[in-house]
Amino acid sequence: MKRSLRYAFLASLTLITGCGAMKGPDDIVVANPAQMIADARRMINEKTNDPKAHKGWLYPATLSPSLKLPGLVYAEVFPDHMNFVVARNPDWQTGARVWGTNSVRQHADKKTRYPDIYFFSYTNDRPESPDNIK
Repeated sequence: MKRSLRYAFLASLTLITGCGAMKGPDDIVVANPAQMIADARRMINEKTNDPKAHKGWLYPATLSPSLKLPGLVYAEVFPDHMNFVVARNPDWQTGARVWGTNSVRQHADKKTRYPDIYFFSYTNDRPESPDNIK
């Protein structure tokens, strides 16, 4: 019985860490932060000016090289920020975020080693708040 519980625990831990649930701000790696921020803010401005621009999930193959983070699953552009999702399941997503220069929304995203690039975690199991922004 103890052995079965131990295997179940190890399997659960492997599953959780393997799907990205244990990622944090130090896991975000950007080759050219200044270019990534500039390109993300350009896309945010385009979305602000035209709500039909950059709809839905943007897969790495459709993004400029500066926006392709290691492990990137997809990106999403909103009128005041851009998300770079590196891990997700149907209930949550986590990754890097760049805020637009005109954004006034309060957020509790964690700082990464790069100025103006933040780490976020979002779950649809909680209401939207400064620490839970899609």
